[in-house]
Amino acid sequence: MTPSAAKIHVGFTVLKEPVLKLPFLKVPVPKASILTMAIMATALAGCGPTKPPADDLGIASRNLAAARTAGAATYAPQELRAAEQGLASANAAAAKHDYDEATALAEESSVNSELAAARTRLGKAREANDRLRRQNVELQNEAARHAEGASQQ
Repeated sequence: MTPSAAKIHVGFTVLKEPVLKLPFLKVPVPKASILTMAIMATALAGCGPTKPPADDLGIASRNLAAARTAGAATYAPQELRAAEQGLASANAAAAKHDYDEATALAEESSVNSELAAARTRLGKAREANDRLRRQNVELQNEAARHAEGASQQ
Protein backbone atom coordinates (compact mmCIF):
# COMPACT_ATOMS: atom_id res chain seq x y z
CA MET A 1 0.00 0.00 0.00
CA THR A 2 1.33 3.42 -0.90
CA PRO A 3 1.56 6.08 1.82
CA SER A 4 -1.21 8.17 0.24
CA ALA A 5 -3.51 5.13 0.01
CA ALA A 6 -2.81 4.39 3.68
CA LYS A 7 -3.87 7.92 4.62
CA ILE A 8 -7.15 7.56 2.75
CA HIS A 9 -7.71 4.08 4.15
CA VAL A 10 -7.33 5.28 7.76
CA GLY A 11 -9.63 8.22 7.10
CA PHE A 12 -7.02 10.89 7.50
CA THR A 13 -7.09 13.65 4.90
CA VAL A 14 -4.50 16.24 4.24
CA LEU A 15 -5.78 19.84 4.31
CA LYS A 16 -4.67 21.71 1.26
CA GLU A 17 -6.51 24.96 2.01
CA PRO A 18 -5.49 27.78 4.34
CA VAL A 19 -6.12 26.98 7.99
CA LEU A 20 -6.38 28.91 11.22
CA LYS A 21 -4.88 27.64 14.43
CA LEU A 22 -7.20 28.79 17.17
CA PRO A 23 -5.87 28.52 20.73
CA PHE A 24 -9.10 27.05 22.12
CA LEU A 25 -9.21 24.28 19.48
CA LYS A 26 -6.65 21.51 19.32
CA VAL A 27 -7.16 20.98 15.58
CA PRO A 28 -6.46 23.52 12.82
CA VAL A 29 -9.67 24.85 11.26
CA PRO A 30 -9.96 25.64 7.53
CA LYS A 31 -10.71 29.31 6.81
CA ALA A 32 -13.64 28.26 4.61
CA SER A 33 -15.21 26.51 7.60
CA ILE A 34 -14.90 29.67 9.70
CA LEU A 35 -16.59 31.67 6.95
CA THR A 36 -19.35 29.06 6.62
CA MET A 37 -19.98 29.10 10.36
CA ALA A 38 -20.14 32.91 10.38
CA ILE A 39 -22.67 32.92 7.53
CA MET A 40 -24.79 30.27 9.25
CA ALA A 41 -24.72 32.15 12.55
CA THR A 42 -25.87 35.33 10.81
CA ALA A 43 -28.64 33.49 8.99
CA LEU A 44 -29.83 31.83 12.18
CA ALA A 45 -29.84 35.16 14.01
CA GLY A 46 -32.29 36.41 11.39
CA CYS A 47 -34.60 33.51 12.18
CA GLY A 48 -35.13 34.64 15.75
CA PRO A 49 -38.54 35.70 17.01
CA THR A 50 -39.86 38.95 15.62
CA LYS A 51 -41.13 41.67 17.89
CA PRO A 52 -44.80 41.83 18.82
CA PRO A 53 -46.81 43.89 16.31
CA ALA A 54 -48.04 46.44 18.86
CA ASP A 55 -47.91 49.27 16.31
CA ASP A 56 -49.87 47.32 13.70
CA LEU A 57 -52.47 46.21 16.25
CA GLY A 58 -52.83 49.78 17.50
CA ILE A 59 -53.29 51.17 14.00
CA ALA A 60 -55.84 48.47 13.17
CA SER A 61 -57.72 49.21 16.38
CA ARG A 62 -57.79 52.98 15.70
CA ASN A 63 -58.92 52.45 12.10
CA LEU A 64 -61.70 50.16 13.30
CA ALA A 65 -62.83 52.71 15.90
CA ALA A 66 -62.82 55.45 13.24
CA ALA A 67 -64.94 53.30 10.90
CA ARG A 68 -67.43 52.62 13.68
CA THR A 69 -67.60 56.31 14.59
CA ALA A 70 -68.16 57.25 10.95
CA GLY A 71 -71.23 54.99 10.81
CA ALA A 72 -69.87 51.95 9.00
CA ALA A 73 -72.37 49.71 10.79
CA THR A 74 -75.08 51.37 8.67
CA TYR A 75 -73.27 51.94 5.38
CA ALA A 76 -70.66 49.13 5.22
CA PRO A 77 -71.60 46.35 7.66
CA GLN A 78 -69.77 43.56 5.79
CA GLU A 79 -66.49 45.45 5.65
CA LEU A 80 -66.84 46.45 9.29
CA ARG A 81 -67.50 42.83 10.31
CA ALA A 82 -64.45 41.67 8.31
CA ALA A 83 -62.30 44.30 10.04
CA GLU A 84 -63.57 43.25 13.48
CA GLN A 85 -62.91 39.57 12.78
CA GLY A 86 -59.47 40.36 11.37
CA LEU A 87 -58.50 42.36 14.44
CA ALA A 88 -59.74 39.60 16.75
CA SER A 89 -57.71 37.04 14.78
CA ALA A 90 -54.64 39.32 14.89
CA ASN A 91 -54.92 39.63 18.66
CA ALA A 92 -55.28 35.85 18.98
CA ALA A 93 -52.20 35.29 16.80
CA ALA A 94 -50.22 37.81 18.87
CA ALA A 95 -51.26 36.00 22.06
CA LYS A 96 -49.85 32.77 20.54
CA HIS A 97 -46.60 34.64 19.70
CA ASP A 98 -47.20 34.17 15.97
CA TYR A 99 -46.14 37.73 15.28
CA ASP A 100 -45.82 37.45 11.51
CA GLU A 101 -49.40 36.19 11.23
CA ALA A 102 -50.59 38.82 13.70
CA THR A 103 -48.96 41.58 11.65
CA ALA A 104 -50.52 40.35 8.41
CA LEU A 105 -53.97 40.05 10.00
CA ALA A 106 -53.70 43.48 11.62
CA GLU A 107 -52.76 45.05 8.30
CA GLU A 108 -55.69 43.30 6.60
CA SER A 109 -58.02 44.54 9.34
CA SER A 110 -56.75 48.09 8.82
CA VAL A 111 -57.46 47.88 5.11
CA ASN A 112 -60.97 46.56 5.76
CA SER A 113 -61.57 49.37 8.25
CA GLU A 114 -60.40 51.97 5.76
CA LEU A 115 -62.65 50.43 3.11
CA ALA A 116 -65.61 50.52 5.51
CA ALA A 117 -64.91 54.18 6.30
CA ALA A 118 -64.63 55.02 2.57
CA ARG A 119 -67.91 53.26 1.78
CA THR A 120 -69.51 55.10 4.67
CA ARG A 121 -68.36 58.45 3.27
CA LEU A 122 -69.69 57.40 -0.14
CA GLY A 123 -73.06 56.40 1.33
CA LYS A 124 -73.37 59.68 3.21
CA ALA A 125 -72.39 61.66 0.11
CA ARG A 126 -75.03 59.86 -1.95
CA GLU A 127 -77.67 60.60 0.67
CA ALA A 128 -76.67 64.27 0.72
CA ASN A 129 -76.76 64.36 -3.08
CA ASP A 130 -80.24 62.78 -3.14
CA ARG A 131 -81.48 65.25 -0.50
CA LEU A 132 -80.14 68.22 -2.48
CA ARG A 133 -81.74 66.91 -5.69
CA ARG A 134 -85.12 66.64 -3.95
CA GLN A 135 -84.76 70.15 -2.56
CA ASN A 136 -83.83 71.41 -6.02
CA VAL A 137 -86.94 69.79 -7.54
CA GLU A 138 -89.10 71.34 -4.79
CA LEU A 139 -87.59 74.77 -5.44
CA GLN A 140 -88.15 74.42 -9.19
CA ASN A 141 -91.79 73.43 -8.60
CA GLU A 142 -92.30 76.36 -6.24
CA ALA A 143 -90.70 78.76 -8.72
CA ALA A 144 -92.97 77.43 -11.47
CA ARG A 145 -96.06 77.99 -9.26
CA HIS A 146 -94.97 81.55 -8.50
CA ALA A 147 -94.35 82.20 -12.19
CA GLU A 148 -97.85 80.91 -13.07
CA GLY A 149 -99.41 83.02 -10.32
CA ALA A 150 -97.57 86.14 -11.47
CA SER A 151 -98.60 85.64 -15.10
CA GLN A 152 -102.26 85.17 -14.17
CA GLN A 153 -102.43 88.46 -12.35
